[in-house]
Amino acid sequence: MKIKRNLEIIKILVNSQKSILNYLRRVIKTKPFNYKTFGVDTEPYISRILIEIFKKNKFIKNENDYKLAPHKNYFPDFELKIPLFAIEYKTGNTVKISKGKWVNCKNSNNDMGTFNMWENKIKKFGGENIYFIFVIYRFDNQRRSIIHVQIAPFYKFLGLNKDGLLKYREKDGNLRPKDFDEKSPINSLKQFNNLFKKTYVYRSRRIIRKHRKMLKLLGFKK
Repeated sequence: MKIKRNLEIIKILVNSQKSILNYLRRVIKTKPFNYKTFGVDTEPYISRILIEIFKKNKFIKNENDYKLAPHKNYFPDFELKIPLFAIEYKTGNTVKISKGKWVNCKNSNNDMGTFNMWENKIKKFGGENIYFIFVIYRFDNQRRSIIHVQIAPFYKFLGLNKDGLLKYREKDGNLRPKDFDEKSPINSLKQFNNLFKKTYVYRSRRIIRKHRKMLKLLGFKK
């Protein structure tokens, strides 16, 4: 029964992609959004339409059936209670300012969650019950438009580095996304789990080597 309900949620969520896109396109025409804060500023609107969608489909009957993130560091942005399901919002601008000029960019370098936190997230929700809503937009001096709203399992948005491992930032272990127009290199939760383990070991060994080198330079012996 639980699996069936989760599949129903996924179907509803994926089928709502066009509705969310059209809703956000209407919203940006009436609100003074800024490209610097667009991601945060649109979160209440995404939550609002999700509540409406899930109420219509009887997954939300009252405020006890869902939870919104109380602060920016909380995961997820939107949580259904029965059955337990996580929805996280991500946004990316296809242009950026470089040397005082607007230039095209292929990746927003979003924070996709740290190594240390993903194990707990998957343990709580299940890997197939964590979805991202990724809003791709173009905001510059001449244009304000939303290009796409993509909805898929979290691992579909993750990128790979040149070594074929998960793309990440070494200093804090934050995973990084694929390029906007790139086909997802990760096709299943099983593939993600295998890549996660390999990347975690790879990063750990790199950090150990660096620490050993530093200790040696400081005169410490093994």
